[in-house]
Amino acid sequence: MVEQHLCSFCGEQIEPGTGKMYARKDGIVMLFCSNKCYKNMVELKRVPRNITWTKAYAAKKGVAKAAKERVEPKVEDKVEAAEEKVERKAEPKEKAGNRKKARAAKRAEAEAATKE
Repeated sequence: MVEQHLCSFCGEQIEPGTGKMYARKDGIVMLFCSNKCYKNMVELKRVPRNITWTKAYAAKKGVAKAAKERVEPKVEDKVEAAEEKVERKAEPKEKAGNRKKARAAKRAEAEAATKE
């Protein structure tokens, strides 16, 4: 049976044969799932509790979902949102048409006043 390891930074499982192993001078061995995790912890000296996509951050904030899970909105919500966008786009065009008519009327009045 292959040993399961967790990333020292993000907390994700590391597949066998992948990732990086880093040994500090004091003898602590850290395992990283990706170069992104390695750079954040070793080179940039970031704390996992303060990085939003790590499991340590989720545990600190009490977030029930895993760090990488997303919830997709329902199809009905997407249809309603699209209908609202169409309505919003129609409104400015109407307003622009009204403005053009108002300007034309003002021009006509100004021309009539200058002729008299």
